[in-house]
Amino acid sequence: MNKVLHVLPMNKMSGAERMALLLCKNLKNYEPIVVCGGEELSKVFKENGIKSYSISFSSKKILPNAYELSKIIKSEKVKIVHAHDNTASLISYLVKKIFKADVKIVSHIHSCYPFLNNNGINKKIDSILRPRYDYNIACGKLVYDFYTEKAKYFPKEKIKVLSNAIDIYDIINVNLDESEKAIKEFNIPKEKIILGFVGRICEIKGIVPFIKAISNYKNEFNDCKILLIGNGNQEVKVKGLIEELELENLFILTGFQENVYKFYPIIDLFFLPSHYEGLPMVILEAMASKKPVVSMNVGSINEVIKENKTGYLIEKGKYDDFIKKLIEIKSSNKERKKIGQNAFNYINENYNIKNYTKSIEDLYSNQMGG
Repeated sequence: MNKVLHVLPMNKMSGAERMALLLCKNLKNYEPIVVCGGEELSKVFKENGIKSYSISFSSKKILPNAYELSKIIKSEKVKIVHAHDNTASLISYLVKKIFKADVKIVSHIHSCYPFLNNNGINKKIDSILRPRYDYNIACGKLVYDFYTEKAKYFPKEKIKVLSNAIDIYDIINVNLDESEKAIKEFNIPKEKIILGFVGRICEIKGIVPFIKAISNYKNEFNDCKILLIGNGNQEVKVKGLIEELELENLFILTGFQENVYKFYPIIDLFFLPSHYEGLPMVILEAMASKKPVVSMNVGSINEVIKENKTGYLIEKGKYDDFIKKLIEIKSSNKERKKIGQNAFNYINENYNIKNYTKSIEDLYSNQMGG
């Protein structure tokens, strides 16, 4: 069986990493191997029966990273490298060109990369390498449209639009005992309406402006608790801002959670206030959990959220409108249940991991000349 190597340069379980894990677990005709950005993420793959290595990826160590990666590729006799994000794609390409690895490079675009909005060094590097990758995957039509608009060099003949998918049965069969443990661990009150965010606590997720906006309406949320599930480089800043605005009684921060599925049964209303996204896994997961979603209209999110049918979209950056929509939806249990059921039905019909895996394996086979 031919081997495919997934390169994930981060060391935490975010959307792209969860999508890669789900794909690896469902591959039938290719043996997956993973290289992660550290032992923490590598351990997750190993626990799921997937062979995994770790490399400390750094922009200051690109050539040493490429050399380490080349040794793994050659020792494992890998035929395809599936690179998740720009750093992974760049280093994988260097392995092929400098260290003469006989592999095909598939570059997976997971987001509307902000660097495409200007003509800086990252865009210049991308303009050289993007057409040279053997194939590209865009995680949704709007991500594809964004790339083709901003990057005239984008090779349309070497691109597949493939929206993310989930294993819906993993979501709906979540262990409710684990949810109960989380309720006790974080002292989550059952009598309150729970608003939930899952993701990295970083600038592109829009958590800081969200907190500033909600502080103007805090009396409207006396019947709520807001869960922020995840960690990131703005975690300290977010905690400080919550204290400064005297919102400690409204927010609960869980930090990094390896198992985020256990939180979905606890959440009544899911929100995503991001500046940039591709098609985030957390949106699919929340919808599969029958949760109504309020999200900024960014990336490919409007492929799954149909306004007032499967969720609610707010114009990017309109945080005041975002908060007002949360107030409106949280107040109607009937509306929340109706939209949540619609969301589940839509995801169940259109974002099945089995179909996604077949499309990926067909792409691999085409690259292998099969």
